[in-house]
Amino acid sequence: MNRSTKVLLTISLIALAIVSVLTYLNLSFAPFSSAKSQANDIAKEKAGIVQPDYFGNYTRKKQYYAVGGLTKGQKYRYIIINAKSGKTEIVNKNTAPVRQTVIDDVAQRYGAKKILHINLGLYKKKPTWEVAFQKKNGSIGYNLVDFRTGKSIQIINNI
Repeated sequence: MNRSTKVLLTISLIALAIVSVLTYLNLSFAPFSSAKSQANDIAKEKAGIVQPDYFGNYTRKKQYYAVGGLTKGQKYRYIIINAKSGKTEIVNKNTAPVRQTVIDDVAQRYGAKKILHINLGLYKKKPTWEVAFQKKNGSIGYNLVDFRTGKSIQIINNI
């Protein structure tokens, strides 16, 4: 095998590896992208959200998708969608602490080094934030926070 054949073979193998990785990543994220797209469509239709800027996937006993964003009237609201049944609940932001305030409170209360995610769903039929965080010692914690009051409902710590 001459030198140019080896170079061509090497380039071909590298290109094949890159295409394989990109295909794998695309297929891996397809369910998430589909769920987000469908949730955004439901949010527009049922809650009038025209500028979505938040998507959450809350999983406890049931799975919920949540979308938050502005309506045509420039009001911010969230819609919580049961992933299995499709039932929805609309909640307005002006009745609750701001999402960033919830994040800041959890980070301060539990000494979080990093917030991993904040997802909105229903816990005991009430809108609830699930905040996952990593502490300075490397352990993981989950805090359920009441959507309307901002008070902690349940904490799972040091996982």
